[in-house]
This record gives sequence, C-alpha cells and structure tokens, in this order.
Amino acid sequence: MKLECNQFANSFKTRGIVNYLDKANCKSGLVTFTTGNHGISLAAIAKHIGLPVFIFSTKDLSIHKRQIIESYGAKVQLLNLYDLDQSTKYVQEFAIAKGLTFVPLFGNYDLLDGYSEITKEICEDFKERFEIFLPIGSGSLLLANAKFAKSINTKNKVIGVEPQEFQRVNQEKPNDSPSKSVADSLSLNKIPFCNAELFKYVDKFIAVTEKEIINAMDLIYKEAGIMTEAGGAIALSAAIATPVSEQIKFAVITGKNISQEKFLSLTAQTKFTSETAH
Repeated sequence: MKLECNQFANSFKTRGIVNYLDKANCKSGLVTFTTGNHGISLAAIAKHIGLPVFIFSTKDLSIHKRQIIESYGAKVQLLNLYDLDQSTKYVQEFAIAKGLTFVPLFGNYDLLDGYSEITKEICEDFKERFEIFLPIGSGSLLLANAKFAKSINTKNKVIGVEPQEFQRVNQEKPNDSPSKSVADSLSLNKIPFCNAELFKYVDKFIAVTEKEIINAMDLIYKEAGIMTEAGGAIALSAAIATPVSEQIKFAVITGKNISQEKFLSLTAQTKFTSETAH
C-alpha cells in the first residue's frame, strides 16, 4: 500500500495543487470546484499561505467533508449541478468576475506532474516491473501515473478501479446523477475529454463491489491503523481481487477524510458478515 492518504490535508490532492500554485500568480484569492478532497486540500493550503478561498461543490458533498473545508476558513457554496462541465464553467466565470485564481480539478499539466510523483517515488525504490492500482475520479491521477509508469518500463501494468455502482468507463450509471456508491469521492459524472488519453496507457479497468470496498477499508485499518474513506481504499480492493503474479502490486490509498462514525458504521458490516459465516 502506498499511503497517499498521509499527505498534507489527508489526500493525494495536495501533490497536484501545490505544484499548480507554485507556478501560478495567486494574489487575491483562490476558488475551485470539488467533490471533496480537492476542496479540502485547497482550503488547507490557502489557510497556510494566507489567502481567502471559495469552494464550490455539489449538494452530494458529505457533511463531514464540508465541515473540514469550513474549519480552514473557506466559504462553501453548493451547486444544484452534477454535470462536471457545467459546474466547472460556472466556477470559472465566478473566478473571473471576482478576480480570483481558479484552481482546476483536471485538465492541467502542473496538476498531473504533481500527481505523477507518486509513481516516481515507487520507481526510485523498486527497479523491477510492477502493477499499480489507482482509483478513477476525474481520471487525472490515473492518467498522470499511468504515463509515468509506462515511460519508465512499458511492462509496468496500470489498473484503474471504480465502483460497480457508479461506472464511468463502461457508462453504467444514470446520466448526470450523484453516485450511490460508498465511494462518494469518485462521484464525478464523467471522465473529462482531456483525460481520455488515459485509455492509451491503462492496461485494465476493474469495477469492484461495495462489499469489496468496505472489506479493503477494514483491512487497511487492521494493517496500518488508518481509517480511510471508501474512495481512498478502493484500489486495494481491486489488488486483492486480482490473481497473484510475479509483479509487485501497489495499491495507492488516496484519502482518509472520513468521520469515525461513518467508518465504524461501514466496517461493522464486514465484522457482522464474517461472524455470521464463522
């Protein structure tokens, strides 16, 4: 497991945002659209560097994640939109009107470069070929690391993972609707066209069940003592489900912004199932 959930603000998102802001001219304030962790990371960074920040999200944003965002002093506005393109356009226009720096959720090379540091670190420590499992949100994390992994060794395998309940790769989902999966951090309604290049680099796409995701959350807690959110643990569920091979497997654990109450409520299901089976 590569514990990206231990990054600043508890998710991998900080890698991309810091790299983006390092190259941007941010003076008056920041604004973004998010489904959760992107907004949390930006809010935490904005507080650290002393800039005001506005966070837009959908009405499906969890109460816990909204509270975290607001704890950093950010202003949160919920949109009655689930379409990624419409939401992004709305927030970009808001940024222009208010003279703020728009921090994109996707479609930016500086973001991708920051995210690719994950696989770069793996390649520095492990010279042999490997398999890496990554969740599919906007596709930016997957694209960045798939490209880097293949540039180092074309025999490296990259697997994208999403919930069966809300598949975008196979388009098995209601149009423009919120995710019904426990992996709510992956609830964007589409993979942006700018990330379509990932299909050139990803070897396989796996959809996992809700039970498999929750089992992975429980396993991470038992092995590492970390309460992860479902979207953060989903890569491990796919790594476990695939056959053993000669290649080392890496599951990227992307976030742990979950309330203790929700984590215990979900993982209690695995305990009940195992005790019943026993």
